[in-house]
Amino acid sequence: MTAGGARLRPASQAQRRLWFLDELAPGNTAYTVSLPLRLRGRLDEDALRRALSGTVARHETLRTTFHLVEGELCQRVEPAQPFDLTVRDLTAVPRAGRDAAAVALADEQTGRPFRLDRGPLLRVVLGRFDDEDHVLCLLCHHIVCDGQSMGILFAELSARYRGDAASLPPLPIQFGDHAEAERERLDGTSLRKSLKRWRDVLDGAPELLELPSSRSRPAVQGYAADSVASPIDARVWAGVQRVAREHRVSGYMALLAAYAALLSRLTGSDDLVIGSPSAGRGRRELEPLIGMFVNTLPLRIDLRGTPSYADLLRRVRRTTLDALADQHVPLEMIINELQPSRATSYDPLFQTTFALEPPLPRPAFAGVEVEVVAAGQPDTYTDLRLDVRAEGDAAVASFRYRTELFDREDVRRLAGQYQRVLAAVVADPGLTVDDLELLDPEERRITLHEWSRSAPASAWEQPVHEGIRGQAARDPAAPALVDGDATLTYGDLVRRADRLSRVLVAHGAGRDEPVALCLPRGAELVVAVLGVLGAGAAFMPLATDDPPNRLSDMVRHAGATLVLTGDEHAATFRECGATVVRTDAEDPGPSVPALPGVAAGDLAYVLHTSGSTGTPKPVAVPHGGLANRIAHLRRSQELVPGDRALYKTPYTFDVSVEELLLPLSDGATVVVARPGGHRDPAYLADLIERTGVTTVNFVPPLLEAFLAEPGARRCRSLRRILCNGQALTADLRDTCLRVLPGARLFNFYGPTEASIAVTEWECRPGDRAIPVPIGRPMPGAETYVLDARLRPVPAGSPGELFLGGEPLARGYLGRPELTADRFVPHPFAAGRRLYRTGDVVRWRRDGILEYLGRNDRQLKVRGIRVEPDEVASVLRRHPGVREAVVTVGTAGLVAYVVSDEPAASVLEHARAWLPRHLVPAGIAAVPAIPLTASGKTDFGALPEVLPEGRGEARAPRNPAERTLIEIWRSLLSTGELGIEEDVFTLGADSLTSIRVVQRARAAGLDLSVEDVFRGPSVAEQAAAALRRAAGPEGREA
Repeated sequence: MTAGGARLRPASQAQRRLWFLDELAPGNTAYTVSLPLRLRGRLDEDALRRALSGTVARHETLRTTFHLVEGELCQRVEPAQPFDLTVRDLTAVPRAGRDAAAVALADEQTGRPFRLDRGPLLRVVLGRFDDEDHVLCLLCHHIVCDGQSMGILFAELSARYRGDAASLPPLPIQFGDHAEAERERLDGTSLRKSLKRWRDVLDGAPELLELPSSRSRPAVQGYAADSVASPIDARVWAGVQRVAREHRVSGYMALLAAYAALLSRLTGSDDLVIGSPSAGRGRRELEPLIGMFVNTLPLRIDLRGTPSYADLLRRVRRTTLDALADQHVPLEMIINELQPSRATSYDPLFQTTFALEPPLPRPAFAGVEVEVVAAGQPDTYTDLRLDVRAEGDAAVASFRYRTELFDREDVRRLAGQYQRVLAAVVADPGLTVDDLELLDPEERRITLHEWSRSAPASAWEQPVHEGIRGQAARDPAAPALVDGDATLTYGDLVRRADRLSRVLVAHGAGRDEPVALCLPRGAELVVAVLGVLGAGAAFMPLATDDPPNRLSDMVRHAGATLVLTGDEHAATFRECGATVVRTDAEDPGPSVPALPGVAAGDLAYVLHTSGSTGTPKPVAVPHGGLANRIAHLRRSQELVPGDRALYKTPYTFDVSVEELLLPLSDGATVVVARPGGHRDPAYLADLIERTGVTTVNFVPPLLEAFLAEPGARRCRSLRRILCNGQALTADLRDTCLRVLPGARLFNFYGPTEASIAVTEWECRPGDRAIPVPIGRPMPGAETYVLDARLRPVPAGSPGELFLGGEPLARGYLGRPELTADRFVPHPFAAGRRLYRTGDVVRWRRDGILEYLGRNDRQLKVRGIRVEPDEVASVLRRHPGVREAVVTVGTAGLVAYVVSDEPAASVLEHARAWLPRHLVPAGIAAVPAIPLTASGKTDFGALPEVLPEGRGEARAPRNPAERTLIEIWRSLLSTGELGIEEDVFTLGADSLTSIRVVQRARAAGLDLSVEDVFRGPSVAEQAAAALRRAAGPEGREA
């Protein structure tokens, strides 16, 4: 007993969890239980007041507040008092505005948070429009009331209102008695067995469900929410009941199975954890009590092996029954047992919940009609919550969602998909999960015919090299090429190329014949490319620094009999049986027949891409695809004769084809970078400034290095920067637009197998999209985002990108089995093909594509898909980090940085800005990020990184760390504790963290619960407290 007659009772496990969540985010209303009612008829306000007073006196839990007493959470039960019913005068509201005023009052009250240490935790406000029209707002905190309690509360209010309190039998126990009994029960052997079963069931489950959403997950989750209600029609609802009966499951299980099937399809995961409430009233004496009895059960649902819906029902039934057998284990204890990663960005174990709710309870007041007010609830406690509630012979599916993750259209679409899944499985329970069609006919039409295609391909008129001949005919004296101090006019270039074409024809070159080129970048190489095209053959570039054996193999496998090269490599090719031709060979004269023409389907070039077996793959690209690409770029980039384009990409990579042929097609001048110059940012900046280059291509890593070069800011002549070959990060986009504001920045996507690029996106100032889009298909191209069964996926869901249309390569030269594997039959156009890229993308709602990564190199940590560029972008914001890349190693997520700062400093920066699951386990400083010959990141050349040293008993270095070490040691009962150790792996839980915060504050350290969860080591917690003590400057550091 305490002063004033109040009594202290222990808090239950469920109450402890809700109290902790309130401490973690004070002032949130996610756990406010509210049911506003419109009352029409003569209401006896005095009778209502007496009914409230009697009900509160009868149930101790409605008179409790919550306090830490000697480190233990207790509920303080106050003596019964007459209930304070607040009456709001709304008589001035005109009749036409009453509905809106009722909703406004309900929203206002729902938005008012409860104080758990002050109370009261039941609040009732009565709005009076007139004597026969009221709105009753009855609210309580979930810590003292659950959904079933609301029905009990209204039943008792109804009995007392009509003067029938005598019909209410005495309560067998109070909620505090239940909490005490629970504490004793949870100390037994049966609990340990149940905990083991939960651990076995949930071991290895994915920690984060990645639902399609329009927004990135913030580092610290909020609670702001909205909801979408989706009626389930009577026919489908009756079908759910029928299917449930036929398969001997409950309606709840049937609805849950449909939800799991939908989530699996949307996320691509066959292993889901969905939270679901259990009433928690397994004993008879609990049935009449008002209180928080609900426990949320983490249901792990197995969808492996593409089960039918009927099979899934059986799995869900078993999962649910097993969980109910151990439902007495509080969720918080399960979490502590499993020790999942503690993150402030998402909830542990599950991020979506499902519930089948009974009809809404309503009080029965004599002579009064009661109607539920359709008010909102501003907060939520999980990312996505689905509640299905029966209403007559139909039902309503209500989706409540975090507005920081989803927008309303995202959830409306998801609600429609759930309806389609329900309708499909009740019509045919034999459908497999993969059979389910998530798109409605209109969505399918838009996806396949509007988003996946754009304008038709340019009509075939002539090959690209013929267009360059036309430029030479119109203005032969115009400069075509600048190579060092030498300038070659269009007339000279075409004359030299035509002479070489005749030489090649004389040696047997012709249509569809690959001619190998092994030459350094320079005017001679440009002549060779045009000379081969003019001969009707296909040019096949080979790197001059490749080993002789590799060069010989590529020539043999491609069937090339002619090689254009210099003296250095001549012997290598002669040894493999090829004929070596020099670019300055003598003109054979009139004995050579006229140069052949070519058709759109004839080969233009053959480029080798890396193969998983170590054998390069020769990609055969026809003239039609090349001409279509160049024609589109001429329209979109609008080069003119005064433009100058830099030719710097190694010619064994397809971007070099575009670098060379686009400017020559428009009468612009090609500026040739010296061999190897593409790797030297200072040289490139000087060359661009000195020669007035207006157009340049960059692979993102090289663009990043270029922009970091001081001379880049002087490159004011640049008007176009074309990016492709690797994902363009948002940070790099923003840096480029800031450093070179006069240049337009384009992000292209496309593999060698699709004529260089197939999508395009212009990055504009003020664009904040993350990830940077890759845009829409260019004319003639087709881009399909498909699932494993080659069906279109919904907007927002990840799928593999398949390419089709005019840009498609023929396949791999001389490799029919590999061609058949990657070029598959077109599922939407008989007789045509699609190229399977292996890239994972998704559609935005506006039909724009976003690149997510490779499906053969998906980065996952503890089952959570990780976007490495997101992490790298944050690391680059550290003032001491010049470059950063992120990947997954044996230690988990690892980062490589070019920085003079210690790894600990970079790691602390990451923890300050990233969700916990995105913080690298290890960081390595490297002198430079290794690049492939084409300028892409060479992940294979990066060293292995070991995890940062958690678990080492490093001693405290300052008073703040010493204070926290002593606090944690005393609460965890551990002897050795290092400042780098993760306290949650040593047994800390939510209540422990609260106690630590309280003791730290008593010791003068301004620490928050959020600090503990964001930084689970003493070093991180001390740093957070010291930053806060330093004021605004310290917090920004």
